[in-house]
Amino acid sequence: MQVEKKSQSKVLDRSYVELTLEDMAGKVSRKEAIAAVAQGMGVPVENVALIRMEGQSGTTRVQGRFYVYGSAESKKRIHLRHLDERALSKEEREKLKQERKKKAAAPAAAGAK
Repeated sequence: MQVEKKSQSKVLDRSYVELTLEDMAGKVSRKEAIAAVAQGMGVPVENVALIRMEGQSGTTRVQGRFYVYGSAESKKRIHLRHLDERALSKEEREKLKQERKKKAAAPAAAGAK
């Protein structure tokens, strides 16, 4: 893991990290990449958010862009929810989708009575 760029935003309580993962094309999942960045930066996994991961044509490198938040609360407050959902497994996403349907249906059913 080689850090290419790193900048910090004190207002948003996060750091922007751009890095290159060597020999990882097709071998690393989003969750594994987040865990590797968390370990490399010395922060909890809950504070790291993956923005984009892309392979480079003709190489085995993977370019990754991450936000590393100061706390889980600031991540929850600022970070876009759909970006975190990308890292979930298919079963976890389906479960989350079903929970949202139940929550949406509950107020509608209560209003109809």
